[in-house]
Amino acid sequence: MQTLALVHEFLDTSGKLSQMEVLKRYKHRLLTVLLTLFSSCALAQSSIGLPTRSQNPLLQGYFVPSAPHTDTSAWSYSHALYITNTYQIDQSGSEQAIVDVENTRYDFQANYNFKLWHFNLNTSLIDNSSGFMDQTIERWHDFFGLPQGGRDSAINDQLKLYYEKNGQVLVDSETAGHGLADLQLGLGYQYNETFQLWVAAELPMGSSYDFISNDGVDIAAWLSFTSSVNEKTELYGTLGMVIPHKGGLLKNQLNSHYEIGELGMRYILNPNVHLLLQGDYHSPIIKDSNLDVFDHSFQAQFALRLPKIMDGLQLDVFFSEDLFPGYAPDITFSIRISTVEL
Repeated sequence: MQTLALVHEFLDTSGKLSQMEVLKRYKHRLLTVLLTLFSSCALAQSSIGLPTRSQNPLLQGYFVPSAPHTDTSAWSYSHALYITNTYQIDQSGSEQAIVDVENTRYDFQANYNFKLWHFNLNTSLIDNSSGFMDQTIERWHDFFGLPQGGRDSAINDQLKLYYEKNGQVLVDSETAGHGLADLQLGLGYQYNETFQLWVAAELPMGSSYDFISNDGVDIAAWLSFTSSVNEKTELYGTLGMVIPHKGGLLKNQLNSHYEIGELGMRYILNPNVHLLLQGDYHSPIIKDSNLDVFDHSFQAQFALRLPKIMDGLQLDVFFSEDLFPGYAPDITFSIRISTVEL
């Protein structure tokens, strides 16, 4: 009854408010209903979806945890490559932001399982550059009928990161940067077949001037869950919070904490081919901002999984799109290879 009442209220309200206002208003109530639905599903062995995170170039130095790759074997590993193309121009009152950059990220994860405990290490290499994909992304948006967000009138393949607030220029860079990103260390506990509890820290390894670090230790905690709906469909997700170190280029602009979440579905076409649909979210990292680029971030991930590409190896090919233009990077193309128990 609670779910039906919420659906009727949501539909009645959605025609009167913008999409972002509706999502903000119903965020906590929707999460409550989703958790209720998950708890009523049949139990399943815990697993994860796609280890994606926000690739906003102005915010990638701040901790948005990448879901650990866990498996039933003692040791498991994964290698992932993300290429993100972003063009955003946003202005509101005394604030202005320009984000025109192509971001390449390589992630390596190692996970060790001991009884009910999981130990996770995640390290990354990041490169920010002018890139080469601007025209390709324009054609992609035209083909699928997606909004360009002003990129079709901008100069192709240039790099510009700029943020001004109250007459003070906080970020102004046209220089490519690359290096080792901060190191994620995580400790997880297998509470039961459905739930994992995680705590993690991100340790400074890179430089904030290359937009890949905030020069301090960030702390995070989250709950991961997986439930089988039927023999072909599995739901999964995470819900947690991050407490960032107040450092980096935007050190005086940070919220004391921010929320993170993930909700996904895996559909098994056959034993060799799986389809995944996943949504990722984080609440605003920057405080007192009216810009979309620093608002609630929503991204959708679409994936093809080949769980038996080779003996003991699994392949994921996926891409992400911003659900609302301006609230997340435009698009990310990704590929991941991970070890699996045969």
